[in-house]
Amino acid sequence: MKRLVLLSPREEDAMETLGRRVRLARLRRNLTQDEMAYRIGVTRKTYVAFEQGRETVNIGVLVKVMAVFGYVDRIADLLASDPLGEDLEEIHGRKRATRVGA
Repeated sequence: MKRLVLLSPREEDAMETLGRRVRLARLRRNLTQDEMAYRIGVTRKTYVAFEQGRETVNIGVLVKVMAVFGYVDRIADLLASDPLGEDLEEIHGRKRATRVGA
């Protein structure tokens, strides 16, 4: 059974915006939801959930969608620039992450 990820309203808005943009990109390419689902190897129901911004869809679906659109290389660029993280590292230094419960 999948566990739902609890998202803040802002995070939900971001997911919905991504879904709308994916839908628009699909429509610009004259692809149906069935065709997209087939191309990325998921059910139509899963693909529709992705377009609707549902938190239950895994990141692999995003990677496959980006590949169909010809933008798989853009995924690696998501955190290519991390000014907030860099500022925090400068202030506090870098600490090793530890396992929860370790």
